[in-house]
Amino acid sequence: MTSTKQHPAPKDTQLPAVRAVLPVRPHTDTPPTNYPEFITKAQITAAYAARLADLPLIPITAWKPSAAGSVTAHFPTGASLTHTPNGFTAITPCPNGARHIDHITNGHDLDAAAAAAAHCTHPHGRPRTLTLHQAATTTADTQPLNRHDIDTGLANRTADEEEPKEHPAP
Repeated sequence: MTSTKQHPAPKDTQLPAVRAVLPVRPHTDTPPTNYPEFITKAQITAAYAARLADLPLIPITAWKPSAAGSVTAHFPTGASLTHTPNGFTAITPCPNGARHIDHITNGHDLDAAAAAAAHCTHPHGRPRTLTLHQAATTTADTQPLNRHDIDTGLANRTADEEEPKEHPAP
């Protein structure tokens, strides 16, 4: 028969002291991030929808969430792709300084939007700089002035400057 009775430890033997738990060092060696350190449902949805639409492979963490609920991925070319519940929108830079916005449904649409923006010739409100070829064709469309027309124009301009004008009555 075995005994289940425990024997007390001898009095001259002491138990080791319980050591205090070491403090946890704060993570100060890692730089702060500008994005959450978790993956959102919108990021997963955008990455999955992009794969189904045959768009370029974009990692889930490359999709940056916005406050409006959309997620955006940026390409090295300066273009970006935004995913909302309504689909994809491509924002492609134009050589004239504007940004073209196109709704995208597949990879062919994205390629077409990038090509259209790259070949854009619209000035988008900026002054237009002509190439030499464009300048040559533009001057061919203008009419040359003869010496009599130039002299008449200068005489009319000089005559206007010599006559003093009176101030209007208050």
